[in-house]
Amino acid sequence: MSTLWRLLSLGRPQAGWIALSIVISTAATLANIGLLATSGWFITAMGLAGVAGLTINYFTPAALIRMFAIIRTGGRYADRVISHEATLRLLTTIRSRLFAGLEPLVPADTGDLGTGDLVTRLTKDTDRLELVFLRLVSPLSVAVLTVAVIIAVLALLVPALALAVAVILIAGGFVLPAILGQLARPAGETITAQTAELRRELTETFDGLSPLLMTGAAAARTQRLQQQMDALLTAEQQVARLGLTGQAGVALSADLAVVAAMVLLIPLVATGALEGASLTMVVLGLLASAEALAAVPDALTGIPAALASARRIFAILDRTPSVCDPAQPLPLPASTDLRLSDVRVHYPDQGRASLDGLTLDIPAGSRVAIVGESGAGKSTLAALLLRLRDPDSGQVTLGGLDLRSLTQDDLHSRITMVRQSPYILSGPLADSLRLGAPDATTEQVQAAVKAAGFDRVLARLPDGEKTMVGTAGQTLSGGEVRRLAIARALLTGAPVLLLDEPGEGLDPLTEQAMIDAVLDEQRQRTVILLTHRPTGLEKMDRIIVLSAGRIVDSGPLPELLARNAYVQGLFETLP
Repeated sequence: MSTLWRLLSLGRPQAGWIALSIVISTAATLANIGLLATSGWFITAMGLAGVAGLTINYFTPAALIRMFAIIRTGGRYADRVISHEATLRLLTTIRSRLFAGLEPLVPADTGDLGTGDLVTRLTKDTDRLELVFLRLVSPLSVAVLTVAVIIAVLALLVPALALAVAVILIAGGFVLPAILGQLARPAGETITAQTAELRRELTETFDGLSPLLMTGAAAARTQRLQQQMDALLTAEQQVARLGLTGQAGVALSADLAVVAAMVLLIPLVATGALEGASLTMVVLGLLASAEALAAVPDALTGIPAALASARRIFAILDRTPSVCDPAQPLPLPASTDLRLSDVRVHYPDQGRASLDGLTLDIPAGSRVAIVGESGAGKSTLAALLLRLRDPDSGQVTLGGLDLRSLTQDDLHSRITMVRQSPYILSGPLADSLRLGAPDATTEQVQAAVKAAGFDRVLARLPDGEKTMVGTAGQTLSGGEVRRLAIARALLTGAPVLLLDEPGEGLDPLTEQAMIDAVLDEQRQRTVILLTHRPTGLEKMDRIIVLSAGRIVDSGPLPELLARNAYVQGLFETLP
């Protein structure tokens, strides 16, 4: 229940829209009941008057019929517009809050969440919350208000009938769906969990499709996906069956209300205490009342899945970022000297520390390569320099100031990184190129693309920066994507450039040309090259050899080639 109240509290900014939607929907529902009841009364009264040879005032009921028809039609249209407007506003609020809460958590505090899981929380889980507002709050409110009006009107005619109808409609329209909603809870929670797990598995499957096919493991993975899909479909069928049971209960309650009306009103008609046309009006009105209750079963049986999604979203929002901006940040220092002093980082799922007492000085304008096997600690070192996470102990400084005393925006204006797998937007090439500097001038863009060796790529593209690059830059080669990422980093103007495995997956000639282009042009920047390949090491002032989170050797390339077996091995792999 606390999850539901917390979720409803998110709707406070849109309370006016929600209330207006409920009022209009209630008016349209009551108009539909009034239309059917008045039409029944009018036809019956006209027939009885004809038999008796009497005349009646047909102008008033005819006008009421037209009025109810107009209200019903206009109300339903307005309800669709306003209810969806309110729902979309609410989903926008929720998704914005989720993204804002997620952004400071990445990557230090989301290591236990895969890409597929995060995407599911941002999309499917958030979309499912529309059930709460569009299919629970509004339909339930409309049903309660409509039934209250029906009972009030019947109480003016026949109090005993009002009591009987109240018991029947409340039992069939609210109590039974509430019980079915509780029964649907395990299946609803399974739907949410299985949807997230299936999305995670699919993401991993597509990312690793090539090795799965090459190793013959694709069939086993497909079978596992099929089992998860079967479990999801089974849970959805259970919820659907409970919803249909609720629908049957609503229809039955309306029929029972009609039976109660016939039993109580026919004797009154027979004695003349009630006119026959009124009997028709009540019966048809009760039949039409089923519309007001029709959405309640689906709402109450679907809410468990929505609440499970809400709990997954709140689980993200409730996390406390381990990397935060200081309350009183210091201004950026003039110097860009970097120093790591006795830093230690240990991930909970690893047996040893990723970095263990590492101390390293990187003067401004220097060129330093960090080499080592996978798992040596290179990526963790980069994460510390960018303050994507803080060390468990020790200190990282820029210009003598602890990085924790600076805002992350200020820090990233001084240090930028080209990742091993650069992210490329699927739209025009300019969107990816100008991602870090949207206001860059044409001259600045031209200088950056030339420095990265990307100018030749732009020259051959018929639409230049307007070229659509496709998902993940699929219309560009691997080398072109890396050059684009480097140009984007250079365009930010940050004086410290981190290159994380820039040549991974490229042939040696392409890799050498790309790194030469960057190093030859960027003589004023600090360049930190993270690699386990030999390309570009001859241009470095110093090479740091990492192993098991510690510096085991350092020096210029000629010295290391003479004494360090790991560096010697890098060059022995060259063709």
